Amino acid sequence: MNSREISIIFSGGGTGGHIYPAVAVADYLKKRHNDLNIVFIGTSEGLESKIVPQHGYKIEYIQAKGLKRSLTVKNVDVFIKFINGYRQALQILKRIKPKVVFVTGGYVSLPVALAARRLKIKTILHEQNAYPGLANKIISRFCEKILISFEESKRFFKNSNKVVLTGNPIRLEIFSYEEKAAKSSLGLEDKIVVLAVGGSRGAENLNKAVIKLSKEFEGCKDVYFILSTGDTKYLEAVNFANSLGVKSNIKILPYISDMPRYLAAADIVISRAGAIAISEITALGKPSIIVPSPYVANNHQEYNARALEKGGACFVVLENELESDKLKSFLEKLIYDKALYERMSENSKKMGKPEATQNIGKIFEEYLSL
Repeated sequence: MNSREISIIFSGGGTGGHIYPAVAVADYLKKRHNDLNIVFIGTSEGLESKIVPQHGYKIEYIQAKGLKRSLTVKNVDVFIKFINGYRQALQILKRIKPKVVFVTGGYVSLPVALAARRLKIKTILHEQNAYPGLANKIISRFCEKILISFEESKRFFKNSNKVVLTGNPIRLEIFSYEEKAAKSSLGLEDKIVVLAVGGSRGAENLNKAVIKLSKEFEGCKDVYFILSTGDTKYLEAVNFANSLGVKSNIKILPYISDMPRYLAAADIVISRAGAIAISEITALGKPSIIVPSPYVANNHQEYNARALEKGGACFVVLENELESDKLKSFLEKLIYDKALYERMSENSKKMGKPEATQNIGKIFEEYLSL
């Protein structure tokens, strides 16, 4: 490492929701300061082991495993890995000597943050969701700054003087397209585009509900659906569409790699309530119908969705309501009630934090005197 280089450690993992915000901040800082030495700490089993190297960053691995909420012998293994991970994090931090550690949640963050505390290295915490995870609640007690994405999550942190509402850092590529140009590139200039995304792993019930919806809207020639099913759910979704005789008003994709273009082209978004998804939807001011996943820790997706609903930016449909007419009813309102559509679009923009990445980057620059 060059003697002039300043080192920063980023740590967060397990899901893309913890990793991508860290990568977005790292990208922002690297573009502005090429003398930074940015290193990630994660686990070899988590998604970070794939995502971080793909973005050109070095990653160091430690042992860590999620705590089981029930009393089980498996937590003995969790504890052993936590101790090992803490010792490994200490060694990495001593070797790299970072000026700041940035943690974004997930079980790998806790041993890293505790090691930073032991070595008296400043730690900045970012919470993506309206309901904080267990690791972040613990880290918040001793870190220097607590950056939040939803106003609603502030009440979960006792050290309110440390809390800063920044929003969720998102990739700047999300602003690369204008709506008309994006629609034109997809050959959908004259369509009302409904984009449905169930997350990278897909969501079987949501996929089926959207395919049924497209069948019901076949008579509306100006409405077009785009569904991202998730790689593992793609064939199942295509077969289901064929069984219903769905024709030409829906495009079914296993995965959308160029999400900025598709999101820009969308008039209405049907989505899970992951922190990144919501942040990108609101950054572009898109009205949405949010279907929170019930299969996540602490039901945090419903907290995210309700925060958006409270701000008048979305409708919420729970997983167990997908068989009802609720989804269709909300979509019809957004399509045919222009005043409602404009109002929800404006509310979405108000809730969006398109400047979140830059604001968090500036906090780093203040800490590092850059």
